[in-house]
Amino acid sequence: MKTTLLFRLTLALAITLLTGVTYGQKPTLSLKSNKRILTLDEEEDRPGNNTVKLEASFVAAGTKKVGTAWSISGVQDKDWEVIGGALNAASVELKFKKVGNYDVAVATTYSVKKKLKNGEIEEEETDIEVEEEAYITVTNNLDELTQIHADSNFVKLVKKSADYVIKPKFAGDPTPTIFLAKGYYGMYRKDLKDAQIQDPYDEAINAVASAIEMDQNGIFYTPVHKMWLSGFQTEVLNNGIIFKLDDENGYPVFYNGKDANKKLTLQDELGEGIEQYSTITKNPIAAKFLEAAIRFQAKDSKGANAIWKVEIPNLLKLKNIDKFTEADKLALKTGIILSAQILPIIEKNNTNACLLLTKIKEWFGEDKDFIAFYEGKMNSCKEQ
Repeated sequence: MKTTLLFRLTLALAITLLTGVTYGQKPTLSLKSNKRILTLDEEEDRPGNNTVKLEASFVAAGTKKVGTAWSISGVQDKDWEVIGGALNAASVELKFKKVGNYDVAVATTYSVKKKLKNGEIEEEETDIEVEEEAYITVTNNLDELTQIHADSNFVKLVKKSADYVIKPKFAGDPTPTIFLAKGYYGMYRKDLKDAQIQDPYDEAINAVASAIEMDQNGIFYTPVHKMWLSGFQTEVLNNGIIFKLDDENGYPVFYNGKDANKKLTLQDELGEGIEQYSTITKNPIAAKFLEAAIRFQAKDSKGANAIWKVEIPNLLKLKNIDKFTEADKLALKTGIILSAQILPIIEKNNTNACLLLTKIKEWFGEDKDFIAFYEGKMNSCKEQ
């Protein structure tokens, strides 16, 4: 054993001397920026709003760095320009001029010493690259739409936002579509009528779903939109699911009465509700356990089991729910409470149910419905 260890140490030293590469290590490259969302303003050039600093961190691991090269989608000096650093330096500062999502890539060339057959040493160059699609989102401030929304002129907001949505310069920018959703939702809440808009509630859901699909870097997380999104999600979640559940000893359960027609109607409504909510969340796992439970209740055990098989391990690896809206948190908690009522029946044990409940206890341990189910129904997952 000591001889083997000595051999490995000798080999590692030889590799280091000949190649310069630390034994067992490879060069690494990472990319970071001081922000991911930039804002243009057509009326006022606000310093810093549309600039970003990109940095490449290269860990040589015994190699020799030769050079760095940045690549940003779009056209230099037309869509963006360099205002600090350089495209061949470890850091570069850019000013963006056009709305859109921009891909960013950085490559570092490094050299490694290589021993030839004749005993000579030469340096061999190679590249390491990091590429991120839609790494930078450039949006527009759209003060006009902000003001119309503040004035609660929702019909006008729908029509003005729709004009922005179809403009080529806003292609890929979720901001006009977010305001479009706000307009529709305002019409629904105020019961406003317009001959060209038949169902503002459904239109609001469609607009939010479209905006979320475009939102690569979290425009919905900016303060002006985040609180609104959570309120809208809560409305959809409550209307489509929460208000259609029964209560048993303080925690939510599916209707289990004898009215077959009511049961079928609720199954259809719950299915539509989870389909809608799944399209308007930026955190898909928040809705998955609700979907699985609803599918099982609707006799789709195969679909439900497929979801649990994937999402139980995903949830157990989830470190935090910091980016969840309040509606996302409610959806996750309710979905797990419902799933934890079903899993022991089909699995003949409490293992997965208790794994899920124990995991979310750190987030929902003080919620009344969670306590009622976890401590009351499940006896805190203690062995009987």
